[in-house]
Order: sequence, then C-alpha cells, then structure tokens
Amino acid sequence: MWIDAQALEAMGLAGGVYLLMWIAGRLLFRKLASPPVITHHLFALALGLWTAGKVVYSSVPWLGHLGAVLIFCAVLFGWVLFDRFVNLAYFQRRKNVGMPIILRQLEGVLVVSLALAGILKWGYKLELTGLLATSGIAAVILGFAMQDLLANVIAGFSIHTTSAYKVGDWLLLGEGGNRAEVREINWRSTRLVNNDQVSFEIPNSEMVKNSIINLNHPTQEHGVRITVGLDYDTPPAMAKEVLLLCAKNAQGVLESPAPVVFLKEFADSSVNYELRFWMRHARLYNITCDEIRTNVWYELGRRNMRIPYPTRSLETREPNVPTALLSAREKAAAILRGGASLACLSEEEAGTLVERGRLLLFGPKEALVRRGEAGDSMYVILEGEVDVIGKNEEGPRVVLARLGAGECFGELSLVTGEPRGATVRAVGDVLVLEIRKADLAPLMEQNPELAESIGNLLEQRRAERAESLTKAGRAVVEVATTAPGNWSLVKRIREFFSSGDSGSSPRE
Repeated sequence: MWIDAQALEAMGLAGGVYLLMWIAGRLLFRKLASPPVITHHLFALALGLWTAGKVVYSSVPWLGHLGAVLIFCAVLFGWVLFDRFVNLAYFQRRKNVGMPIILRQLEGVLVVSLALAGILKWGYKLELTGLLATSGIAAVILGFAMQDLLANVIAGFSIHTTSAYKVGDWLLLGEGGNRAEVREINWRSTRLVNNDQVSFEIPNSEMVKNSIINLNHPTQEHGVRITVGLDYDTPPAMAKEVLLLCAKNAQGVLESPAPVVFLKEFADSSVNYELRFWMRHARLYNITCDEIRTNVWYELGRRNMRIPYPTRSLETREPNVPTALLSAREKAAAILRGGASLACLSEEEAGTLVERGRLLLFGPKEALVRRGEAGDSMYVILEGEVDVIGKNEEGPRVVLARLGAGECFGELSLVTGEPRGATVRAVGDVLVLEIRKADLAPLMEQNPELAESIGNLLEQRRAERAESLTKAGRAVVEVATTAPGNWSLVKRIREFFSSGDSGSSPRE
C-alpha cells in the first residue's frame, strides 16, 4: 500500500514523541509503587498525534479535535500524577495520613468533569446546562437504572462521614461472629478479607443497614468470650483457676486487663464457665482460641478433671395407653353382665367379649353413632354419659334418653345388622366398650341358646322403651325394623350370625 512522504513524516514524528514520553515516564515513575500506566500511555499517544498534526498538517480542520483530546488526556494524566505523588507517596506513606479511596475518586471525577465541561464550552461552544435540560428523559431513565449504585455511593459517604469503620479495621459480621479486615471502601462496596484470607465484598447500602461491630474502635483492645463446660464434681474455684492459667499461657492474650472467669449456668450435663480475655490483634482470634482450648484439655488431664459428655436418661415405657382405659377393662365384664341386653352371658362369656372388644374414648359432643348409618356393633358405657337423639313427627330433634355408666346402646345393630335407630352423642368425656359381630360370633357358635336369650332380652327392652316413650307423649320417628315379634327377632339373629360373614377382625 502506497503511503506518501507527508504521512510517513507524521507517523515518525508521532512515534518519536510517544517514545520520548514513554522513556521520561519510566525514569520519573520508577520509585512509585503503582505508576500511572494507562493514563501515561494515553497522554503520550495524544501528544504524539497532536504534535505530528500540528507540524505536518497545520491547516487541517480535525486538528482542533486532536487538541481537545490532548487537553482531556493531559488533565486526566495530571490528576493521576497528583494522586500518586501527593496523596499516596507524600501524605499516606511519608506523613502516615491516609485519604479514603472514595474521596480520592470523587476528586478525580470532579476534575475530569470540569475539564470535560470546559472543553465542550470553549472548544465546541456547547452549554452544559442546555445539554442537561434537553436530556431530562434520559436523566430520569438513567436515574432509575442507577438507583442501586447511587444508594451504595450515598452509603459510602455516610460510612466515611460517621467514621463507622476505615481501612485496616476488623469488623464482626453476621450472627455467627465472623471476623474480617476492611481492605477497601470504594464507590459501590466494602472489600473485606477474613482470617482464612478469603476476600469478599459487601455493598455499602447493606453495610449501613446492619449493625456494625468494629473491633478496632475506640481502641484495638477488645474482649473475647469462650464457654467451657466442666464436670459437676469440679469445685468452681478450681475450675476458674485452671481456665485462668490456660488463658494466660496462650498467644495473643493481654496481661492487662487480666482474664476473668464467670460461672455462666448449670446445664444438663455440665457446669458452664465463661472465660473472658482481652486481645489486641483480631487476626490472631483463631490461633488464640485454639491454644486456650488445647491448654484446657492438657491441664484437665493432668489434674484428673474432665469435660463431661452430654448425658441422656433413657426410660423404657409400655405403649401410651390412658390409665382410664387400663382400669376400665378390669370392671367391664361386671358392667357388661349387669346390663339389660347381655345379662344372659356367663362370667366366662362376658370376659371373652371384653377381651376381644375395643375400648374407645370420645370427647364432648362427639357422635358415637348416627341415625340411619349401617352398623354391626354395640357399645357399653363404662364411664360418662351420652344423649340418645331422635326426631319427632314434626321434624325437630329430641333427646330420647340420657344413658350413663353400665348402660348400652346399638344392640339391635349388633345382632341383626339393622341401621342405627338414633344418633348418640357424648355429653362429656365418654369411655365405651365396642362389641362387634366378629367378637360375638364365636360365642354364638359355642352356645346356640345364646341367640334366643339375647332375642328375648332385646324384645323386652324394645317393648319397655316404646311404653316409656308413649307415656312421655313423644311420637318418635325411628328406622323401621321388619321384626314384628320375638320369634322373628331370634330367627333373624341366628340367620345374621350363620351367614358366614364374621365381619371385621377383632383386632382391627
């Protein structure tokens, strides 16, 4: 590609100026810990291009743009030089007066912004106020997009203003008490490094929202507490002596203020003591605590003292059966034989039914059975009372009877399988013995005369109940039965128990 002599001259001149500036920078910045590399190269390049253009192309219109770029790069480079030589080299290293990085960055933003505004006003005749006025919508959109960043910036200024912490301070973070050293506070976040040399950043807005525990303020000396559990047989005076000795021999523990031991609590398996000691360097926290605990282990071994294991007492118990159920089963047989429905049972037969039956406990107002539902069991009340509820001819519910301990209900469903004739609800806590078809069937097979005895008793009870309701003037609607007489009821009982369906398992 052909390049004219003028362009070659400009390129050579620009390269020569750039090279001279690079060599000068190397000599000037050799003692700086962090030299301004990027801004130095930008300024050298802009100066070389502008010099070449001024010498070779003195009348071209774009030379003014190169001049504006050169001025901007010069201001930026000048500010970085000022920051490196004055803020860092002189004040921070020589005078030991450190300026927060966020303030240094703010100075740089102000200087560069003023330089940019001057270039736009005097170089391009643009008023900055006019630009801001015509870009209101863009400013609103940019504000919403940068609200988190602005919140972090404002929080950063708040941290510096209130002196909550500064670079070099050790903070206690979170509920776990993690210790970390502040390494940098910038526009957006605070950079910390913990004892594991892991660096992490927390946004400034999050830092100001939470409690800040500064271990270096007001002084570097701060107290640390360790809890140690010792055996109940160890006298407190001896326990405190051991813990104080172990603390004094550990690295990082200050002699003044002296360590102190408090008896904290009487725990389940140990007496817990709290050792408080003072230290100056938070970075030694893990090492100091490790040495104290190690010293405690060896010292306790030499004195035949021990740190007890957690103690638990194991109690072997029978299944959680209420006492009322256990005692009720013993008297259930006598109650069963004393009732009207099954008074024909022998003592042995009654005991068998109680053994095979289920003890059930119902709470107040619970329905034990409901009118019209299917059933093949009866209930013997052992403790408490129930209300037998039916309906009269007009429809409202009426209480037909209140039954107490020793009485029973549901016999007809047990021996015939008929639906329930009434609803039965518990008045209070009620303990009942449920006897099902499967419980009574073996007795029917062994004693054929039992069906006739039960049928006679049930028929007699139905007659007595109907007579009592008539005298009380209650016309009650009940579930109809198809057993008009005693012989029919006995026959139905025999047919029901000889059907081969023994119902559910007695232990279900």
